[in-house]
Amino acid sequence: MEGSNRRSYKRDTNFCTDAKVSLDGRIWHSATVYDISAGGLKFVTNIIFDMDENLWFDLDIPEFLSKHQMKLQGVIRRQEDEENEQFVYGVSFINISPDIQIGIDENIMLRERMRKKKKFDTD
Repeated sequence: MEGSNRRSYKRDTNFCTDAKVSLDGRIWHSATVYDISAGGLKFVTNIIFDMDENLWFDLDIPEFLSKHQMKLQGVIRRQEDEENEQFVYGVSFINISPDIQIGIDENIMLRERMRKKKKFDTD
């Protein structure tokens, strides 16, 4: 679904996981992904990347009872202000299969339902 409007996907702004990011798939750098949707993600790292640069991501997508390791490809669409020598980037996924997009979307909805249930149970 390359070229899709990423804003049409449900976002999980509570998502947070350690990840690895790479320009070439061989040399990996540490990053933290803290916002994800089936259309892209937001990450922070101490590495400087250029706008429109293609990157590879290796991250865990937590599932109900396990973790699922994923390698995803994306392109930098936004760079936010530097803070404490950390750089924040917004990325749109490219070359992502519809099955992976559906899996990410379903995972986001599952986590949202679990958060609502937990909030309901504690009220």
